[in-house]
Amino acid sequence: MKRAKQLTKRERKALAPPRPGGAATPQHIHCIACGRHIDPAEFEAPASATMLRCDHGSRFPSCVTCEASAKARLAEHDRTGKSVEAAGAWH
Repeated sequence: MKRAKQLTKRERKALAPPRPGGAATPQHIHCIACGRHIDPAEFEAPASATMLRCDHGSRFPSCVTCEASAKARLAEHDRTGKSVEAAGAWH
């Protein structure tokens, strides 16, 4: 007796409904200096958050009040080539 053909992993994924948490959900953003949660609306005028760019072109979020500390972290990242040492996230 012959077994019925099973679907491949790619075929099963194509038939499955889309999973939540994909690109359609908004980003969860935290300040790299203090770890505070930043809402996307805080980047609009009057801005209380900003995106800083390192020498490599990557962008990192920061509170306006933490901008000096965040720039120091990015300078360390640019100088050593290591990843940015971001503060732990808190809400």
